[in-house]
Amino acid sequence: MKKTLLGICCCVLAVMASAQVTDWKSVTKYDKKSAKEKLTKRFTHYVTFDTQANPSAGKVPSTPGQLALAKELAKELKKYGAKNVQVDKHALVTADIPSTTNKPAPTVAFVAHLDTAPQLSGAHVKPQVHKDYQGGDIVINAEHHLVLNAQNAPQLAQATGHDIITASGGTLLGADNKAGVAILMTLVQYLYDYPDLTHGPLKIVFTPDQEIGTGARLVDTQKLGADYAYTVDGGALGEITNDTFTGKAFTAHFTGEHAVDLGQAMNSPFADNILMAADFYTLLPRQARPDTTSGRRGYIYVDTFTTQGDTTTLTGILRAFTDAEMDQLTHQLNHAFRTVKAMHNKATATLEVTDQFTNLHDKIPADLLTLTRQALTQEDIKPVLHAARGTTDGAVLSANNLPTPGLFSGQFNAHSEREYADVDVMEASLRTLLRLTGLWGLQTKN
Repeated sequence: MKKTLLGICCCVLAVMASAQVTDWKSVTKYDKKSAKEKLTKRFTHYVTFDTQANPSAGKVPSTPGQLALAKELAKELKKYGAKNVQVDKHALVTADIPSTTNKPAPTVAFVAHLDTAPQLSGAHVKPQVHKDYQGGDIVINAEHHLVLNAQNAPQLAQATGHDIITASGGTLLGADNKAGVAILMTLVQYLYDYPDLTHGPLKIVFTPDQEIGTGARLVDTQKLGADYAYTVDGGALGEITNDTFTGKAFTAHFTGEHAVDLGQAMNSPFADNILMAADFYTLLPRQARPDTTSGRRGYIYVDTFTTQGDTTTLTGILRAFTDAEMDQLTHQLNHAFRTVKAMHNKATATLEVTDQFTNLHDKIPADLLTLTRQALTQEDIKPVLHAARGTTDGAVLSANNLPTPGLFSGQFNAHSEREYADVDVMEASLRTLLRLTGLWGLQTKN
């Protein structure tokens, strides 16, 4: 179900109205240096919480550090005047920022996630702040020859003069998504410190286990009561994520019989389940692997290959931006499976394909994007619509009738030792959110 902003078609009138309101920067006496200091202090504190997600845990949160960070954020939210602050047993945090206008404005939620990726440790993170970057390599760990350079961090070409934060080697930094968490908490502080800022009702949401796809499913969008939302979980300056992968998962089981005399295998019931699984893997199209695709092309990927007794099991994923491409990838998967079954008629095999998440693109109203672009433009930031080669909590929330595009947060090289945060891009994200709260306060709820 798409929602429509009342009066947004009169876009020029909305901009003129916003120009008549005291600019938020003059109300806050905004100082970029001070904002960067707040963001840096918060971020370097939050990354010390080990919130690495565990896909094998079978519970939410999948790790105890997420609940510890959730409780810390709840205390901070209360300190800065948030109302109805709640932390549930799953480490889901929700809070209200009351409206400062008498106008019946839409309710807008801002969302960030607590967890970090399972690929690399999030324990004992030691952040390093590299101030006023002036080009060249950034050394993360000299002993292990771990550096950021033009090849592995091309975004640094736009970061001259910026403050860059890295870890110290051996761990993730946690910019994905503690950059977003720091931005949202700094937003809350600004709204508390400057009650004269005009805005409608706001919601703050911190979700667990985004990296393994379980946390946002626990958000009751109807109970939350927001009309629109944003995830603050993107990368480069100006990015608005309005397009994500649709995802499916698959599991293939191949069962043969090994309990025979291998010397007499030719004329026996012998069936090689490992070979069958290997043939299936080999038949999957190499031109549709993640390392051979980019942009808006999807892929098929086998992520586990295990053998126990007479059964070999493969699990994997399908990713595509369009239904047509997903149908094509699913056809290629099924064709490889049927071919293998025909090749190995002494063995048995099963293939199961399940839905994981859907592209948020069709759930985002055009007028929501129009207002979002206005906010960036008024902060002298060029809006860039971004197709994310992954998914976000916004895809889950959008599927549950809460339109939720994503916004940039200054995180780069996610899921690796070379992960870093650009504090100046984080500061630009904070300004964008402050501008958005004012623009939304000018709208009239349907």
